[in-house]
Amino acid sequence: MVKIIVADDHPIVRAGIALEIAKNPDFELVAEAASSTDLMQILEQDPCDVLVTDYSMPGGKFGDGLPLLQLLQRRFPALKIVVMTMLDNPALIRSIQKVGINAILNKSDKASHVVSAINAVYQGGGYVPLSVRNLLETAGPQQFEQRLSKREMEVLRLCASGVSIVEIARISNRSTKTISAQKSVAMRKLGLENDHDLFQYAVTTGLISPAG
Repeated sequence: MVKIIVADDHPIVRAGIALEIAKNPDFELVAEAASSTDLMQILEQDPCDVLVTDYSMPGGKFGDGLPLLQLLQRRFPALKIVVMTMLDNPALIRSIQKVGINAILNKSDKASHVVSAINAVYQGGGYVPLSVRNLLETAGPQQFEQRLSKREMEVLRLCASGVSIVEIARISNRSTKTISAQKSVAMRKLGLENDHDLFQYAVTTGLISPAG
């Protein structure tokens, strides 16, 4: 049996994934988590083979996005991870791949992709559906990726999502001065003058979903 944990802050999404998992007799849904706080507690108590997790899951003690993925890899090196996202940002997808995540799903795809991705990572492979591959082949994102460093992009994403500088510093184990400077430099590179401009840019480029 492949033991699986599903993490997403939307109950309906978790329910849909759980339904797909239940269709496969070789899968066992061990637990569900609504935040990084829940997720870390579950993993400490009940290890699993595969984690299917949302990329943007704000509000938890351990943050979300790239910092959470890197933390999970350090603490649970044997854990296979499938990341789901609604963000249509090729530079962000590449950043997820660069930290070692080889299975990335778009939430707009059919739920059946979840089963394929779980099987692939459990066997040591990767899984990138056609929608994500097409996204990575577009030209525009490369310019965005070249203009911002991975850390600058992550700081902007979190700021645009409403996470404070202090909280970003805490979850990334960096000083507030460093985070503030990275935000300022990134905004200057993009010609953004204030937080409203930042939010609009983040939505337009797909750095965050319209709902934040």
